Amino acid sequence: MIEIKKTGVVLATVLFLGAAACADLDVTNLNDADAGRALTTAGDVESLVAGSFAQWWQGSARYEGPSFLLSAMSFQHSAWPANAGVYFYAGLPRPPIQNNQVHADYGNIEEAWNRNYKALSAIAAGLRAIDSDETIASELGAERVRRVRAFGKFVQGLAHASLAVLYDKGFVIDETIATIDESGNPADLGEPVSYNEMMNAALGYFDDAIDLAGQGAFEEPIPTTWMGVETTAEDLVRIAHSLKARFRAAVARTPAERQAVDWGLVLADVDEGIQADFTIPMNGDDYSTPWTNDLVNYLGFAAWQQLTYMVLGMADTSGAYQAWLAKPVVERRPNIDMDGDGTEEPVLIRTPDHRFPQGVTLDEQRCNPGTIYTIPERDCDDDGKIDRPGFALNGNNWARPDRGTWRWSYYWNEALRAEHYGSAVPWPLITMAEMNLLAAEARYWRNEPALAANLINITRTAAGLQPTDENGTNTDCVPKLPNGSCGDLLEMLKWEKRLEVQFTGLYGAPWYFDGRAWGDLYLGTPVQFPMPSKELQGLGIPRYTFGGAGGEGAAPGSTYAYPFEQ
Repeated sequence: MIEIKKTGVVLATVLFLGAAACADLDVTNLNDADAGRALTTAGDVESLVAGSFAQWWQGSARYEGPSFLLSAMSFQHSAWPANAGVYFYAGLPRPPIQNNQVHADYGNIEEAWNRNYKALSAIAAGLRAIDSDETIASELGAERVRRVRAFGKFVQGLAHASLAVLYDKGFVIDETIATIDESGNPADLGEPVSYNEMMNAALGYFDDAIDLAGQGAFEEPIPTTWMGVETTAEDLVRIAHSLKARFRAAVARTPAERQAVDWGLVLADVDEGIQADFTIPMNGDDYSTPWTNDLVNYLGFAAWQQLTYMVLGMADTSGAYQAWLAKPVVERRPNIDMDGDGTEEPVLIRTPDHRFPQGVTLDEQRCNPGTIYTIPERDCDDDGKIDRPGFALNGNNWARPDRGTWRWSYYWNEALRAEHYGSAVPWPLITMAEMNLLAAEARYWRNEPALAANLINITRTAAGLQPTDENGTNTDCVPKLPNGSCGDLLEMLKWEKRLEVQFTGLYGAPWYFDGRAWGDLYLGTPVQFPMPSKELQGLGIPRYTFGGAGGEGAAPGSTYAYPFEQ
């Protein structure tokens, strides 16, 4: 990794030009010749800050961002099409990040960087205008100023934290830092700081938001146009606490860093956090508004979403998963010869976990879907008509064997289905299940296994599984690990976290961030992104990267020691 010694000229330009790039802002374009008039009214300033959350959201949930490739690299989902980095970066063996502007998937590496810094630029410009222009502050009034400051600090925390969990380093940007000098040229931003320093700054901004919003109710709640849903001061305080808990844990790159998290502070934030799921209504495929989620819009299509057996196979208690893993990677298919008699059988997940389809045969499972997972192609009415036409497993879904039949399976997540495309689907930003399981992990690392077990059992027993205890009793043997052993207390915690938070929060790919911190990512998977090459080019610094077997910043091999991984 190369230490950056120069100033962020490209980033400064992005920040300057990006302040006007937030979606749905009724302000003058800063790229226009009369850009000096852009922030002369209170409405302009408030709108600029208000649009920052939408800018962050689009960097986290859009096709152009990193969500799909992070999800695929962590086996959260699988697909064969060569879109959004899924096929390339989920390949076995793992490639390094292609930090090169000519690579087809480079945009998916850069998008989150640009979007988050555009959000930060907008906030900095807006809050600086309030600080420097008494007329604007007076026109807004003390209470609207407090609301816009609280919201701005909240998104400053969110954007810096989102950068910190993904990139190895970055720049801390707020209203106290000039991005443009007196001559109108990009200013010297200094040297980038480490991801831990970025996260410390983010936590500080969240605290600022909590302090401001905690002074009492806003005269008017945060409007739906700012955040997708009307939000009170109390809501903002609780959301900020929950996000602090999430990001404090998610920034860890290794098991050692995860264990070293201040879990007492995580618990404190969980206790002060949300009391119910916080969701944002989506607008389907209406890209004229920012409230779309491409994980819903795209993963509902045939071929785009399958659930490889690599991790979810641990639900199986029949031995089929271990038989599948025992095959060389190129021979892993949804139908294999289980016992060497020359007859191929479906690789079915037979499990007492009711989140999966129930039954011992393919037909039984097709007609008895789980609460989360299902087999999409079925005719359960005996009318000769497939209930889900267009999802033939050996058609659209099972294609391009040259790209890896190990990606194929019979299963997918029913929450992501084509019926959602183009409709207003509420999508959770933070859930109570996530907070409960973060608290469970905190209890685990604080050597309080009985308390951890109690929290694990909330979702475990709801799924029909027998409860665990402080000794890690696993009566149902779910999860059943690749080596055939029954998962211990930590593995049961990880199992619940994976199933309950899949596709929510953290770029829609929480499995990636948890997986690297638990040591579960496949050999060679990059554990972070480098600063984008376009930024490095402006700095005059050679490109660097992470990942690839034996490469810097690469997973040394999964704790599951998958067969044929090494």
